[in-house]
Amino acid sequence: MLKISKNVGLTDIVSTGDGSNAISTQHPITGSTVEMKLWLFNDNAAERFENINIDPTDSVSTDESTWIQLAPDNAGVAGTYLSGGTALTMANISDSNVGKPFWVKITTPSVGSVQNKTDIKLTVNYRKFAV
Repeated sequence: MLKISKNVGLTDIVSTGDGSNAISTQHPITGSTVEMKLWLFNDNAAERFENINIDPTDSVSTDESTWIQLAPDNAGVAGTYLSGGTALTMANISDSNVGKPFWVKITTPSVGSVQNKTDIKLTVNYRKFAV
């Protein structure tokens, strides 16, 4: 299965569905930008993945997925960021437990009061094959 980790050691795995270990950032009400490096990896040597894309999605009320920009990794630094809300295409993954880095930039606007946004997700789409 493909998973996202918050560290290169692939031990800080982002939760799926329950929010117990979500990707999180903090922003002042004046708005700000936070960048972070994440790793996509396959945890099963009996599977390989093709046609992979990571898509910022917001399924509740107002769509704030445009606050999220994704970029490929370019030798340890962020490559060119895509437009907000645009899916990032990743290379096929056939090895297991090897992190494939990518970058996330979250830009929040100025708001009148504190908000806790929990409905913005990174949705990983792919085709899975047996090895």
